[in-house]
Amino acid sequence: MKNLPKNLLFLLLVGTVGGLLFSCSTKKSSENDTDKLKLVLIQYNDSPLSELSHEGILKGMKQAGYTVGEDFTLKEENAQGDIATLNLIVDGVLNARPDLIFVTSTPTLQMVAKKIKNIPVVFTVVADPIAAGAGTSFTEHLPNITGISTLGDYEGMIKQLKTILPDVKKIGTLFTPGEVNSVNNMNDLKKYANAAGIELITVPVNATSEITDATLALAGKRPEVICQVIDNLTSAAFSGIAKIAEEQKIPVFGFVSEQANQGAILVVSRNYSQAGMDAVRLAEKIFKGADPDTIPFEFVSKTDVLINTEAAAKYGLTLPGELLDDPDVIKVHSGENAK
Repeated sequence: MKNLPKNLLFLLLVGTVGGLLFSCSTKKSSENDTDKLKLVLIQYNDSPLSELSHEGILKGMKQAGYTVGEDFTLKEENAQGDIATLNLIVDGVLNARPDLIFVTSTPTLQMVAKKIKNIPVVFTVVADPIAAGAGTSFTEHLPNITGISTLGDYEGMIKQLKTILPDVKKIGTLFTPGEVNSVNNMNDLKKYANAAGIELITVPVNATSEITDATLALAGKRPEVICQVIDNLTSAAFSGIAKIAEEQKIPVFGFVSEQANQGAILVVSRNYSQAGMDAVRLAEKIFKGADPDTIPFEFVSKTDVLINTEAAAKYGLTLPGELLDDPDVIKVHSGENAK
């Protein structure tokens, strides 16, 4: 070494120090990547519900002090309503082994519950997690799964319906036989409607291509109101349902906040953005070391009532003062975003 020219010795020293610095930098970057929480969100399809839940999860992570890109990554997978695609997505996520999986919708939870056993899962926007196979009760459930139920407030809807139309005797809804949540929601609406002396007329629909004919068939049975229950298929197609109902002069009520600016006069909606935030609250317990098995399922913590007076006016309906004057009721005009 002592016989080397000074300039060559200097270059060797610089190269050695640079290599050490690069090695340290690479190691630090690798450690930072390891420290990030790797999260995945699996969605069944594109709908207002999936958008709101995604928004709520990101908002919840921010409120909990986690910065996207720095503290966590969130990869979203969407099956676009196709079960075969959903199956492939779940297999891919299982192989990727993220730190935690968020899932929305009943079909997604059903598949994840069957396939994923060793990765923590937190669901949201699922009406009945028990019917989806995630457990036998809110406290006795699969050991790696917990989450937030967004079971619709069907009792609350019937109360509001009777306030607006005290003499109503017959209402209608579409439902999707292939979705467990849709059948359960329809049965819950029927239970509370019948208890109030109201008949519920139902028409099944199995694909988006059937929506128009099914809505016309329902309208042909002349319900006084279409009170559309929640499911993946009809929620994504609600604006089409509302358009046909308007042409047939049948008022529409709904259960998803976005529907208040898509033609619904009254919406009694679980707050799906809040459901995403509630899911993060449960996930944070897991981040801090809690076992999902010890975390009971919960109901979403917020429900919204929304009215659209413009839509009511189209049908000649006068909304009662107690509803209009209630400070907790959200007033929405057509074309506005309701969340």
